[in-house]
Amino acid sequence: MKEEQANYPCDLCQLPVGRHPFQRQFNHETKWFCCLGCTNVYAILLESGVIDSGEDIRETEIFKRSLQLGLISTGRTQSTKKSTLEIPQGTPTEEALIQVSGMWCSSCAWLIEHALSNERGVVSAEAFFASDLVKVRYCPQYLPPDRITQRIKQLGYQASEYTGDNEAAQTERRDLILRLGIAGFLWLNIMTLSTALYVGYFEQINESLARFLPFVLMALAAPVIFFSAKTIMQLAWQGFINRTVRMETLLGLGILAAYVYSSIQAFRGETHVYFDTASAIVTLVLLGKLIERGAKERTSKAITMLYRLMPKKVRLYAGGLEKFVSIEALSVDDIFVVKAGERIPADGVVVEGASHTDESLLTGESSPIAKGIDSPVVSGSVNVSSVLHIRATKVGNDTTLAQIIRLVEHALSSRSAIERTVDKVSRIFVPGVIVVAVSTFAICWLGGFTNLGDALMRAITVLVIACPCALGMATPLAITAAIGAASRSGILVSDSRVLETIRKVDVVILDKTGTITEGNFALLDFDIQPETVMLENFIPTIALQLQNSLQPPVSENLSDGIFKTHYLPMLAGLERCSEHPLGRAVINYAEHENIDITEAREVQIHKGLGITGKISNKRIFIGNRKLAESEARLSGSQFLESANQWERQGRTVAFFGWQGAIKGVLAFGDQVKPEARQVVNDLRARGIKTLIVSGDAQDTTAWITKQVGADEFIAEALPDDKTQVIERLQQQGKVVAMIGDGINDAPALAKADLGIAVGSGADLAMRAAAMVLMSNSLTKVIEAFEISRKTWRVVRQNLFWAFVYNTLSISLAVTGVLNPLLAAAAMLLSSLSVIGNSQRLSASLQKRK
Repeated sequence: MKEEQANYPCDLCQLPVGRHPFQRQFNHETKWFCCLGCTNVYAILLESGVIDSGEDIRETEIFKRSLQLGLISTGRTQSTKKSTLEIPQGTPTEEALIQVSGMWCSSCAWLIEHALSNERGVVSAEAFFASDLVKVRYCPQYLPPDRITQRIKQLGYQASEYTGDNEAAQTERRDLILRLGIAGFLWLNIMTLSTALYVGYFEQINESLARFLPFVLMALAAPVIFFSAKTIMQLAWQGFINRTVRMETLLGLGILAAYVYSSIQAFRGETHVYFDTASAIVTLVLLGKLIERGAKERTSKAITMLYRLMPKKVRLYAGGLEKFVSIEALSVDDIFVVKAGERIPADGVVVEGASHTDESLLTGESSPIAKGIDSPVVSGSVNVSSVLHIRATKVGNDTTLAQIIRLVEHALSSRSAIERTVDKVSRIFVPGVIVVAVSTFAICWLGGFTNLGDALMRAITVLVIACPCALGMATPLAITAAIGAASRSGILVSDSRVLETIRKVDVVILDKTGTITEGNFALLDFDIQPETVMLENFIPTIALQLQNSLQPPVSENLSDGIFKTHYLPMLAGLERCSEHPLGRAVINYAEHENIDITEAREVQIHKGLGITGKISNKRIFIGNRKLAESEARLSGSQFLESANQWERQGRTVAFFGWQGAIKGVLAFGDQVKPEARQVVNDLRARGIKTLIVSGDAQDTTAWITKQVGADEFIAEALPDDKTQVIERLQQQGKVVAMIGDGINDAPALAKADLGIAVGSGADLAMRAAAMVLMSNSLTKVIEAFEISRKTWRVVRQNLFWAFVYNTLSISLAVTGVLNPLLAAAAMLLSSLSVIGNSQRLSASLQKRK
């Protein structure tokens, strides 16, 4: 009846209502719907009178709008192979991260993916063996969130929403230890009695007692098979129900075959039984799984460690009093207190006190950082020395630490291309092993080469030794270890595929400001009229500092006080609306000179060009040559000579003026990062071409390129130009990496094969990049390349030995050289070799740090 009911058409969209339809009474008439969305839309149409009017409901505006919003299904024909509804484009979706207990191999991950993908409302599903996580993107209008965990539980696993708490993992570990302990204890007893029986230790006992001993062994083996191996049997059975052959299928067949055959032998009065073999397989498999569990926990401990950095309480300061409250009660602009030794619970700005903070677990930098009034602090860092009063600027999921956690979660819940390939091979490999085992049994027994018992043992040996445990762990364990090591070094990888992409990079594109240079601009010079004084006399403090840090030394002339009294208030008022580093330099200079800043209105920011606005009914502009040419006549300007000279010295130039006339030109200085040249040289040594793409002038960009030794440069590039450069290189077959830090870099970071954002940059740039460097140092780029190189060397080693092991071991099992006990031990050793090699990678990366 349910099967017939599932094919009823929905009274709104006409799709089959499925096994779990929605039933509602309208005007004393029963209506059937496929989802809650269709139910609600039908009610709205009925109340509006559309249905009673006889009008085609599909032509109504309500129906079309509901269809567009994804409230109802599309009405397209469903595939007979997939029960999911085709979700209309633009339908709101959400992402769930599920913690799963009981995933024993990559086949488990595939089964979960396959089952969830056939759930109506699921857009995509990915399961990850190495981290025991399942990432599901679904449409909540079609699928309630609890249905996801219910479906996973139906497959024989435990599932719950991922919170970073490892309590579920610890429960699974304790259960595994209990089952292993019982299996190991009983196996030792079974081995002792079996040895005595086989060797003839009890040959003087009467025949009836000798016949009774196999039943004792059968009783001792029963808890091993039906309790300790319960998880294996359940997963094998669930695989059978879902028509999937998996690793547990091989183990379950081998264990049950040995136990059932031995039980039959016992009832026949035979003493040649294999209860010890069945128990040995269970014990060694559980031991291997316990070791794997520990390896997975160690390699994915980075995310657990990050969760532990998040304080649960905050010392809120209000009305002159301190009180502990839950972290959820903290709001933006609240003042909170952090004492020495405590972790900072939210991003903020220091409003009282002076101290040092340890940000090593976030940035990888070991030296404490001095903090005073107006200094920014980040959540998760430790206040080292004295009390700080901090005003919260970002709380909850908006904090830096929360963003880091999301990036690492995403990386642990992503899969590289080689992992997908290995998974496909494993799904073909397991059924092939069953065919080989059955063929071995048939040929050896029916062909008369061995007796029934020996033929069965050979088949069992093939099943046990060919379990692709090592093959399934070869890649994910190494990648997870690399992601953890990278995060501890202040390199956040948001997608595991990055580690595979980075080793293929041919060209690295570097943004100039904030990436190659420090991004801390200062106003060095300006030209507005012939009367000038020396820079040292005009802004002595700033000038002396910059002359000591910049190359070549500043020796330019400045104009008189007209600039400060007449021009600077207007320019600072305009730049106050900008987040550009040059704008901040103008504001800093104005504040240093105690200038009263004029308020601007109708401000418009021109990306990659500059800024315009109105002050005292004057349309004022400040920007690069392109903006100056569009706002005024630049050719023949008296300021071009000064601008060209400054640009040849590596300075950044900005023209300003109003009412169609250029009134002056500003020169800004920025310091090249000391490690930039070495990084460029290291990239060249790896055969990677470097290209600087900047919105700055031709001469300025050329000077910077020469300073760092890059191969080429492109100047006066708008944000869209950067994207076009990347597209052009990709069309030439190049794998392109983009390194940037600003909002203008976000499109290019997203377009590149590998986007790398420096952590000092804008949040938008960080979200667009697949890799984030939490410190401002470019040396992390080389460290990322080195992590990738070592990771894929270990992955190749793991895969090589896993394939060699399976190929050689199956051959030995077929010929009878190995028995099931040796097969189980060999399977354990193969898993240990992969685990050990992956842990060696983790230790190597930690040592490098």
